[in-house]
Amino acid sequence: MLDVTVCILSYNRPAYLREAVVSVLAQTKQPQRIAIYDNGSDSHVFESIGDLLGGKVEWIGADDNHPFVWNFNRALRESHTKYTVLMHDDDRLCPPILEVQTQLLDCDPAIAVTSSNGYFINDVGSRSGATLAPKVGTAPTEFYTSSGQVALKYASNSCIPFSPAVYRTDVARSVKFREEFVKVCDAVYFCDLADVGSIAYQIEPMYECRVHSGQDSCYFPYDLMNQLEEFFWTRNCGNNAERATLHSLLGKQHTARNLKRFLQSIKIGNFSLAASLLMEERFKFSDMVKVIGAREIGNVFRKW
Repeated sequence: MLDVTVCILSYNRPAYLREAVVSVLAQTKQPQRIAIYDNGSDSHVFESIGDLLGGKVEWIGADDNHPFVWNFNRALRESHTKYTVLMHDDDRLCPPILEVQTQLLDCDPAIAVTSSNGYFINDVGSRSGATLAPKVGTAPTEFYTSSGQVALKYASNSCIPFSPAVYRTDVARSVKFREEFVKVCDAVYFCDLADVGSIAYQIEPMYECRVHSGQDSCYFPYDLMNQLEEFFWTRNCGNNAERATLHSLLGKQHTARNLKRFLQSIKIGNFSLAASLLMEERFKFSDMVKVIGAREIGNVFRKW
């Protein structure tokens, strides 16, 4: 039995929750404990998985619904094993992940957390044939040893998946989960973790990431993305080349984000906001040309 606690963060998705629990029970090596940390779901959620409870599977409920960070923190605080997994209730773990990832952590004490690539599945649990990242990489495992490297991964339109992450429990507890970043707090958390210990990312897919309607991560507000950009901009990079690449990518994303808001403001007649967006320091006309092309830019400004 592995020295692992798998915490499933649950809220009002009984069918998905059942699949998540079953995927943990199907592991090639079992964790010591499987804990469902429910964040104030309706009573039918508990009733629907009653047959799975007992033995190593526990239900830890809540009287009310709280912010995600509250549920994350209490799950991590109550884990007493060497390693901890904190997965979303709508995802599923592939059978070898706990065995493979704990072996990696056992072999290298410098690793704070290890995550993996994943298969996309739809709302009924069928794989789409796509993965979060290409299966072919320069090495079977990527390592991120600074917050700037993590920020660069996110700025490259990629990510370090949350659900399959296996944390060294004591290290994970030493890093604050920043509540003010709400929907993007996992990206910030991984950045902060990388400044404490390295992050390993396995290219081989070892979990299933569900894409379905009603996901609150489908839309990120403009101000929140600017807040995340400011955080990424100040991250510690390994060298000047990494820093230059990161800032270049962030600048392009900032320009694309402002351009979208610019077009929206023109549509509603808010010309002062439109002008201010074009005047921002990080808005680059050269990046705008790359985003939409010179001909389309001319059409936009002729209409304005």
